[in-house]
Amino acid sequence: MSEEPNWEKVPVWNSQNPEESFDILSDEFSGRIPVTRIESWQSFVELLESPFFDARVTEWVFRGHRRFDWNMTPTLGRLTKNAIITRELSEQQLKLFRKAIRGRTADHSLLEDGVDDNDDELWSIGQHHGLMTPLLDWTHSPYVALFFAFAKEDSPDEKDNPYRAVYALNKTFVANDEVCPEIRVIEPRKDDHGRLVSQAGLFTFSPYDSTIENKLSEVLLSDEFPIDSLKDADEAQQPAILARYLCKIYIKNDGQKECLRHLRRMNVHHASLFPDLIGAADYCNALMTDQHYKEESRPEPSHPPQVFTDDIKKAPQIQEPTEETHRSVTDLLVTFNVNNALSPESLRELSKEISRVLASRKLVDWMDRESLQSEIKTKTRALLRRHSYPEENRDSVIARILDVGNGAGDS
Repeated sequence: MSEEPNWEKVPVWNSQNPEESFDILSDEFSGRIPVTRIESWQSFVELLESPFFDARVTEWVFRGHRRFDWNMTPTLGRLTKNAIITRELSEQQLKLFRKAIRGRTADHSLLEDGVDDNDDELWSIGQHHGLMTPLLDWTHSPYVALFFAFAKEDSPDEKDNPYRAVYALNKTFVANDEVCPEIRVIEPRKDDHGRLVSQAGLFTFSPYDSTIENKLSEVLLSDEFPIDSLKDADEAQQPAILARYLCKIYIKNDGQKECLRHLRRMNVHHASLFPDLIGAADYCNALMTDQHYKEESRPEPSHPPQVFTDDIKKAPQIQEPTEETHRSVTDLLVTFNVNNALSPESLRELSKEISRVLASRKLVDWMDRESLQSEIKTKTRALLRRHSYPEENRDSVIARILDVGNGAGDS
């Protein structure tokens, strides 16, 4: 299994020529559906304004993913090896949940078995409270989907994540039971917590014994499908036609904080999307994190605050990089900081974080251990992306970071 797609094979979105902007790849990340990519979150607006995604013609719904390699797998599908939900598994889970909520809900109609509308309402309530379900969350708002794609920072301890993703689904088509009966759209009547309204949310019910991607492809490519343009299309034309029903948009994973600030100005943030105490708490956390990040980027005071020696003795011992390591990393970053893209304060903070990565992983035999070297490079790449270091020179920094670690700061 490859670590990530060959990104050069993923077409870059071109609003002037959307028909050439999609392809269907054989890698395990794209789900064999049409994919395209944009090289900044700002380009997402341009993509949405294209006639290809004209909401006056087609009603689209969207779903945001933080990582490029996450597929459209409902939580209940994570119990199976192939991510496919059987009817038996679904019915067993719903029956169990219906019994478990007795005495815990005021709406006794939900306890009635065999009523499809009640089943859908029960699934949606379960989805809200963390139940494993066959449902997938979608939103009518592409900007809400963009928020969910960028809301959380990547962890330095995970695999590299060069792109985030937004799925776009043709709701007009899948909601038509005459042509696509096995993929159901669910818009619950009840919304006790207000999240569905705030997020312009809805669900799709995944088909039994198949994935939503495979089922949709099966319907579109069947002889009964009434669109002649698809039947008559050659292999090169099919991706753009299929993309009018379902596609995956890879978005360059840069400028996460800037993206969230932009969405906040549009009133798309935790507090507006989650109108409860959890949403309020997440909103405050995001604001404080952003404020702290700005303060950390300011120049350090010429006279550092007084530190009492008694406190130092009691503090836990944390391995810190030497001044020589910090200076060498800073010199490397300055060398490739094209047109002073990052301010001196931002470079200083980035240098500190990379130096800590080097210091924490410099074991005696670290230069002989490929796993440690790979980990250092991966974490360095994540930090460069987080701080919006010039993209064209990130590989140059990463290629030299091990030399810096080997030649500087040894005590």
